Parts: sequence; C-alpha cells; structure tokens
Amino acid sequence: MALRPLRNATITFGLVSIPVRFYTATKSEDVHFNLLHRDCGSRVNRKWWCPQHDEAITYDDMMRGYAIAKNRYVTFSDEEIEALESDDNRALEITEFVGLEQIDPVFFEKAYYLGPAPGGGKTYRLLAEAMKKQQKVAVARWVSGGREHLVILRPFENGLILHTMFYADEVRDFGAVDVEDSQVRDKEIALAEMLIDELSAETFDPLAYRDEYRERLMEKIEAKSQGETIVSEAGDEPRAGDVVDIMEALRRSLEGKGIPKRTATRKAPKRATAAATSSKKRKAS
Repeated sequence: MALRPLRNATITFGLVSIPVRFYTATKSEDVHFNLLHRDCGSRVNRKWWCPQHDEAITYDDMMRGYAIAKNRYVTFSDEEIEALESDDNRALEITEFVGLEQIDPVFFEKAYYLGPAPGGGKTYRLLAEAMKKQQKVAVARWVSGGREHLVILRPFENGLILHTMFYADEVRDFGAVDVEDSQVRDKEIALAEMLIDELSAETFDPLAYRDEYRERLMEKIEAKSQGETIVSEAGDEPRAGDVVDIMEALRRSLEGKGIPKRTATRKAPKRATAAATSSKKRKAS
C-alpha cells in the first residue's frame, strides 16, 4: 500500500532546488486504552472548561495566548500563525554537510521519508547518490508547525530520510546527573570486555526483536473479548538475589546465568527462523 504524502517542501542548496514530499517513516504499535465510566462502562469525554464563565467551550471558542505576566497574554489567531509560515521559509535550506558520526543520537527527534515531488526526480536522486558517495549528511533549517526545526537529511535505501533534531539548548546538561565517583579495577574492566564480546553481533537485526509485553497484553485482550476470566499469575522464574560483588556478577554473566534468552535469536536469527519453520511443520503434520 502506497504511503500518503503529508506535505510538500523544497530542498535548496546553492542554486539547486528539489521539490520533495514528506511521508511518515515510523508508526507506534502501542496498545491504547479508552477511559470508561466505572458505573456504566460508557466512554468518557474530555472537555475544555472556562472557569471565568463556569461553562464548557469548544475549540472554535479558543485562541492561542503567550503569557507575558500573570493573567496577561499576547494572543494570536490561527491565520496569524500560518502567515509566519510562508512558502519561502518552508524550504529545507541546507546550510552544511557533515559526517553522520559527528552528530550524537541524543539530538534526534522524529523521522520522515522524503520522496521526490513531480519534476524533482533527477535532482533528488543526484543529491542522494552524491551524499552516499561522500558519506555525508546535510544539516538544514525548516519552518513548520509553529517553529523552526533543525533537521538532517541523509541517504536511506534508494532515497532520502529526514530527521528533526533538538537544538543544543533543548538537550539537558549531563553534568547535572549525579554520577558516583568510583574506581574500577583492570580485572573488572577485562571481565566486562569479555561479556561485551560474548554479547556482540556483527550486524544489528531489528527483526530479531519484538514487543513481548504487547504480545502478552493482546493475548489477554483476546481472551477477555471471548469471555474468559483472567487470573493473575505469579512469575515462573524465581528472582535472583542482588549480587554485591561485581566480579562475581560478571563471572556469572559469562557463565550464561545473566544473559537474556533472546540473545541467541539475535546472534543467529537464521537458525531461530529455521527452528520455527520446523516446529510449524511438526504441528501441521
């Protein structure tokens, strides 16, 4: 099923302009619950309330206000906000090209696929291929949603992907985190490195991971929808006691006592898939 474009924009660098379209790159698979009235089971509604008039109001009755003092606001209409986002400043203006390794992932916010708009296919492919060959990403500015975004464009598969980013003043200072000043011994570091090697994989396979909590929750939802009574079950596996000695904890981890079960699937997804296929065949027979 083809993705539906969200909006149009134009990538500009130098005298080159590339018309593009935005597409949502990710989607949440979280399970969402509605709030119901416990007495009757009806879904409850949220309403906006004006304390001055002591009554509920609708969205059409509201406007945006920025507080400049207590109970004093500068107000804006939707039309005034939209006027600030002219076609000119909606352009994705590339300011520089850098290596992706220069940007820490803490700055990444959201991701969007960029596809070429009609007439922009050749220059779109030219930019994607040139950046891929140079191993560079583009840093750009983009105005949308009532703010100016800092974004990066990078080659992705056979096209481009855009990441909106946090500004430096939006990322909190790690120095404010209370980190205990502790000394570690060379033997402890060596054991930790051995454990890292044990859990290391040559490549990251996102298909080897799944949301097991969501799967358990959906099983319970399906069971309840069929009228089954859900009984809380205690965990089958006893919880291990806290290990105070870090050397002992590292040794036990290397012995396999602390390694997650899904590690085997992550390191050898092909064997896991083959085993699952064999199991399906046995069930079918």
